[in-house]
Amino acid sequence: TGSGQNKGTPTAFAACLTLPIIVSPSEDQVAQETEEVFRSYAFYRYQQEREEGEGEVPMDPEIAEIQQEPGSTSNQVGRRLAIIGDDINMRYDAEFRNMLKTLQPTKDNAYEYFTKIASSLFDSGINWGRVIALLGFGYRMAIHVYQHGVTGFLRSIARYVAEFVLRNRIAQWIADQGGWVSEPAGLCEQCCWSD
Repeated sequence: TGSGQNKGTPTAFAACLTLPIIVSPSEDQVAQETEEVFRSYAFYRYQQEREEGEGEVPMDPEIAEIQQEPGSTSNQVGRRLAIIGDDINMRYDAEFRNMLKTLQPTKDNAYEYFTKIASSLFDSGINWGRVIALLGFGYRMAIHVYQHGVTGFLRSIARYVAEFVLRNRIAQWIADQGGWVSEPAGLCEQCCWSD
């Protein structure tokens, strides 16, 4: 839905870093890396929101204490996705918050709600913008559930994201694009997200 294109910002261009080129990964390798990429994305997105002083972002020790391996490729990719995805996050975040407020996910029904909403993101196909929106939704759900008294949920959300990516052929699509490592370079070259 929307105009079809959302131009990247100069900030997004500046966020593009150079990562080493790696041989194209398999679908299983992408699925395995997805949890680490998501945790890194959540860590950096959480840091961004806390630094911007958004009062709605609670102190969440589970996210704040994520152990980051500075040199790991998945860590670098998650960080870049959090930075590059600013426009996408702004576009979808209010909608995600409203859905979560209406649905009131709990530990017992969270996976069902997660897959229902995540599936709707990919109704029109797969692209990097939608993959980033998926990570953003997972992050927003983790924050929402934490705000409602459920602790220790980030691992579950990371697993939900990885399972969803694998079961819905998104991992294969990411592998076909060259894996998580190729993503930021591809976004920087396109400088837009398609609907």
